[in-house]
Amino acid sequence: MYPDAVLFDLDDTLCQHERTTADRLADAFAAAGVDPFFTVDDFRRWAPRVEGEDPLDFREQCFAAIAEEQDRDVDPAYRVAAAYEDPDPTDVRFRPGAEAALEELADDYRLGLVTNGGEAHQREKLDALGIADYFEAASYATPETGIKPDPAPFHEVLADLDVAADRAVHVGNSLTTDVAGAQAAGVATVWVPAYEPTGKQSHAPDYTVDSLHDLVPPPWA
Repeated sequence: MYPDAVLFDLDDTLCQHERTTADRLADAFAAAGVDPFFTVDDFRRWAPRVEGEDPLDFREQCFAAIAEEQDRDVDPAYRVAAAYEDPDPTDVRFRPGAEAALEELADDYRLGLVTNGGEAHQREKLDALGIADYFEAASYATPETGIKPDPAPFHEVLADLDVAADRAVHVGNSLTTDVAGAQAAGVATVWVPAYEPTGKQSHAPDYTVDSLHDLVPPPWA
């Protein structure tokens, strides 16, 4: 295929925070005085299953669900959620190859952004990285739009770009949100894992690359 548009996820696809989620989670357990009872993998496994009105509500629901899964009291989960420090949205760096990939692909394709983050925080990241102008259309997480793996955010960006689903490809790091959501929207997928995958993989991407360096030349060309 030769698409007209390339869509990107943002967090853990194009950029990463300087302090890892594992670091912040360990600090939250320590600050709350709670022995660690779940890992970052558990957090990532549950994150797509819950929705929150704000980051704290999201964490409370996610951590409580993990506690209930283990037949634990949920009160310690709420304490950990409250102690967890949200990352500074400007404290981000490019994943290897991201900046060069955007620069190269922008010459041949229209670029869009589909992110599960809120608009204010994500715009701060885009500005900090200096890449906001690469994207002709963007979808941010809102109750009205929905979040990946809901296909609605993909449909929104494709409509803004005036590009058909079968003429686009989406690049993301998550099988459960990026790959599943794009496929539900009829969009081809490129998976660029940010972490070593664990357990059985739930969705099969059209293409898999080890890093964003491998987008130049693109695997679909």
